[in-house]
Amino acid sequence: MKERILVTGATGNIGRELVRILAERGAAVTAGVTSEDKAKALEAQGVAAEVFSFSDDESLKRVMEGKKRLFLLVPFQEGMKRWGLNALAAARAAGVEHVVRSSGLLADIDAHFQLGKVHGGIDDALEKSGLPFTILRPNSFMQNYVQFHGAEVRAQGRFFAPEADARVSLIDARDIAACAASVLLDPVEHAGRTYLLTGPEALSCADIAALLSEQAGRAIAYRPLSEEQAREAWLAAGLPEWNVNMLLGLARQVREGVMALVTGAVKHLADRDPIPFRQFARDFRRSWS
Repeated sequence: MKERILVTGATGNIGRELVRILAERGAAVTAGVTSEDKAKALEAQGVAAEVFSFSDDESLKRVMEGKKRLFLLVPFQEGMKRWGLNALAAARAAGVEHVVRSSGLLADIDAHFQLGKVHGGIDDALEKSGLPFTILRPNSFMQNYVQFHGAEVRAQGRFFAPEADARVSLIDARDIAACAASVLLDPVEHAGRTYLLTGPEALSCADIAALLSEQAGRAIAYRPLSEEQAREAWLAAGLPEWNVNMLLGLARQVREGVMALVTGAVKHLADRDPIPFRQFARDFRRSWS
């Protein structure tokens, strides 16, 4: 009998692709979702789905029952550390045999930025939990350019960020999913290990604007902003203050140059080269035009 795998965040950038890969490879996968509508949509596609809430201990207990492997991705919201700890407690009680944790690059309990500390706190709890684990620490997602900048690029031919001219080794979420699938399907080899996941190159926002311009068939401009300008813009757009503070702290790390690290972890785990931004921009061309 196949060991059942639970994927949290199953309708997000990573989870959606991870569920697809696991199903294609014949794994017994359950998509953990936060609403009945999401569950029904997945079930209509032939994917088993269960509804749960990170803040409800009983629903966490229920969704963990019978699962032997867990992909743990916690929503980017103010309660994420508490939710991560709740999920780990439920996983341990349910007898989960391996946790693959989606964290963030430079995560550490002593990180110099708040988001790194939050991720690091969950990672530290996992390492001390007694649960067999593998931690994936990806850099910022290429898909952020679709979700956070796509509308502005289409409407105004530009995007802004408080990153000056610093470089980031952005990673395609599809690569993160491929790495997670490899670990979930063969966890023993990766037990106790932490992998830093990056794209194949470090790019500045000006580089990204040029690559988006190629695919849009028109000029796309990058507008650098100060922290205060970015704060005002993000708050005006409706982002919660907690999220804004986390993003500003992350942008400081970018400007300090520490997010430009390039590793070979994707090649090692997924057995293929990571997707370059040029290919990502081509694959998501409709987002820029």
